[in-house]
Amino acid sequence: MAVIGVRELREQATEVLRKVREEKAEYIITHQGRPVAMLLPVDEQAIEAVMLQAGKRSVSGGWDVYQRLADMLRQTWPSGHKTQRLLDDIRQE
Repeated sequence: MAVIGVRELREQATEVLRKVREEKAEYIITHQGRPVAMLLPVDEQAIEAVMLQAGKRSVSGGWDVYQRLADMLRQTWPSGHKTQRLLDDIRQE
């Protein structure tokens, strides 16, 4: 496995990625001489499945955040104030 520094990777990114894509080359990327990452070719079908799962988790996590925000708003909303009235007031401004 080839070792490449961040600076060299930045300068040769197109060529390095071509080798990864076409030749299935693998790289250890270093920063100030220390390994920080690996650059490896991926199986397109496998990565699509992983990306799909990550997207589903992200959407699910987004709804969790929305639910917590809605709960917080319900708890702190002043009694006697209707949402529609607030929206009407904002539109009139």
